[in-house]
Amino acid sequence: MTPRDAVILAAGLGTRLRAVVDDRPKGLIEIDGQSLIGRSVAQLRTAGVTQITIVTGYGAAAYSAFAAGADNIRLVHNAWFADTGSMASLATALEATPGVDLLVLESDIVYESRALAALSACDGNATLISGPTDAGDEVWVSSPGGRLQSMSKRRTALASVEGEFVGISRLSAAAATAMLHIFHQFVSVHGHGRMDYETGGLVALSASHPVSTLLLADLLCWGEIDDERQYERVVERVWRLVK
Repeated sequence: MTPRDAVILAAGLGTRLRAVVDDRPKGLIEIDGQSLIGRSVAQLRTAGVTQITIVTGYGAAAYSAFAAGADNIRLVHNAWFADTGSMASLATALEATPGVDLLVLESDIVYESRALAALSACDGNATLISGPTDAGDEVWVSSPGGRLQSMSKRRTALASVEGEFVGISRLSAAAATAMLHIFHQFVSVHGHGRMDYETGGLVALSASHPVSTLLLADLLCWGEIDDERQYERVVERVWRLVK
């Protein structure tokens, strides 16, 4: 069953895309007149999600304009977005949405709707992985037996590689609470919040709360937009197929 809540992480600076787009945040990049985050919101609604929390940082005013007049879209702001990692943004959302199962998505991804349907059919905590995309800047996932063990941007750092991290995960209420506790412990030990939610938070969570990795039988068509090469790949190849 699809969680009724979703969090979209949209606080990033997007500095590697300044040569491609204007100063708008990554999630509001438009292709054929539709923004990345606008497409995600529509897909989430279709999947049965009723409450969407968007974590803002850079370009927060643009997201305020995007959400103006929309039903059941809540904005929460990571005021320290420039000096923290994505886990700090997720923690901001988790503090605002306690005690619920939820989906967690990145704002700069384009994906087939069946990605959400596949996660909805899972029990417990799960994260979506894909086959090779050759998109560059991949996050590789090691999950022997279908259970998350580790992630890295260095493939050689992993004992095995079962797929690429897509950026869509499902968390139970208990797992979300545990991730928040993991982040607070990290800040207490290190004195800063520069923790990534995937390679840091999800991997740490998997030690106490099993996280399944879901690899679809047919290659999932999806793309992330972090730099110029990825932008061109999404525009020229991915967008046409997911539409």
